[in-house]
Amino acid sequence: MASIYLVRHGQAGFNKLDYDQLSDLGHQQGQLIGDSLTARGIEANLVVHGAMRRHRETMQGAQKTWHAYGPVIEHAGFNEFDSDDVIAAAHKELNIPGFYKDGIASNNLVQKAALGAYLARQKNPKKAFQDLFSSSIDRWVSGDFDEDYIESWNHFTQRCRNALMDTVKQAAGKDAVVFTSGGPVTAIAQYCLGLDNEHAFKLNWSLVNGGMTQLLYNQQGKISLASCNEQEHLISAGKKFLTYR
Repeated sequence: MASIYLVRHGQAGFNKLDYDQLSDLGHQQGQLIGDSLTARGIEANLVVHGAMRRHRETMQGAQKTWHAYGPVIEHAGFNEFDSDDVIAAAHKELNIPGFYKDGIASNNLVQKAALGAYLARQKNPKKAFQDLFSSSIDRWVSGDFDEDYIESWNHFTQRCRNALMDTVKQAAGKDAVVFTSGGPVTAIAQYCLGLDNEHAFKLNWSLVNGGMTQLLYNQQGKISLASCNEQEHLISAGKKFLTYR
């Protein structure tokens, strides 16, 4: 059997207008990923990254020290879900200035600016965001309000599974490395383990930036989870490299 390694991106720009970029620490985590791939002797027949900047930047960081790979392709199926939309649908009662216009969520850039300003006014912005995010996710994965979202949880998980199957086909029975986000890792782990939605997202909260998850697969379509959220390459470099958001 061959392996597909799912790599969660490095730490992104929390509390910035453009979250979709790595922090300085996130760039360092990318290089630690490359060190780990090299140390493990992973030779990828295929490298895939989602269409988000943080996916590409993490891959580029890894490539500074890891060179044993073949073609590199972009696959938007490995993109993260739209967290702004998930929050907007769940928390109209917050009345965040600029977040809604006539009861309808504003465009994405305006949303980000409004939410960032709201969080900046909170005593603990990271905790405030986590509280908002947790309650929003519970509503989203329940499946009771699918019509409220640009992409429902069920559509999101199916998109991620489709991207995985595309990768299995293109990797042609050899190893592949995929640079993605925590949401797709969660959706794929759920598929492999048969988890219900509630337990799947409990797994999501534990995923670290730069963590690695290994899948085993064969060309007959059998896929299994060999490891999840590996983080030794981060811990061994220092406690500061173990981040979740």
